[in-house]
Amino acid sequence: MFGRHFAASWLVLAAASLGGCSQSVGLYHEMEGGAIAQNRQPPPGASLPYPNLADVPAPEAATAPGAQAAITAQAQGGVSAPSPGALAGLALPSAAPALPNVPGLALSNPSFAPAPPQPPVAVKPPAPPPAPPVGIAFAPGSALLPHSQAELIQGVVRQRNGQRLRVAGFGEGSMTLALARAQRLADALTADGVPGGDIETSALAAGSGGFVQLVY
Repeated sequence: MFGRHFAASWLVLAAASLGGCSQSVGLYHEMEGGAIAQNRQPPPGASLPYPNLADVPAPEAATAPGAQAAITAQAQGGVSAPSPGALAGLALPSAAPALPNVPGLALSNPSFAPAPPQPPVAVKPPAPPPAPPVGIAFAPGSALLPHSQAELIQGVVRQRNGQRLRVAGFGEGSMTLALARAQRLADALTADGVPGGDIETSALAAGSGGFVQLVY
C-alpha cells in the first residue's frame, strides 16, 4: 500500500512538472480508478435541440368591448332560476324514506310537534310630543299670580289627561324671584287638583314671567 501511494505521488509530481496541474489530476484519477475515474455526466438537456422561436404561440386576442362588464354583471346577479324543463318530472316526497334494517339497532323517525302559537306582543303606543308651553305673566318684581293668568293655568289643567306638567319661573336677574314664581305656579296647579308628584319645577334667573307645559 505504501509503495502504491509513493508511486502515485511520484507520478503526480512528474506530471505537474511536465504538463501542468490539470493533467496531473487526471492521471491521479486514472490511477485511483472507480467512480472518480469515470467521465463526467453531461448536463441535463445538453442533447436536446435548440428551441425554435417559431413555436411560441401567438398572443391572445383582446377582449371585446363590454365583455368584461357582462361577465361581472352575471357574477353579481347570482344563480339564475332553473328552466321549467329542468324541473319536469320532479316532485317532493310525501313521506319519510324507509329506515334501514340494522340488526341490534332500533331506529325510528323523529316526530316534530308544531310549535304552539305565540301570543301577540303588545306594542306600547309612542308618547305624544310635549305641548307648547303656555306663558304666564307676572308684575315686574312680583311673584303674585294675576287672576287672568290663573285662568290660563286652569285651561292647561283641563287639557291634562293624566299627563305630567312642567312649570318654570324667570327672575329678571334674581334667582330668588325665579324660585318664588316657579313655586307659585306649582301651588296653582296643586290647587286645581294636580298631584305634586306630577309637577316638574325649574327656575332661571334670566328672563321674566314663567310658563306651564304639558310634558307626557
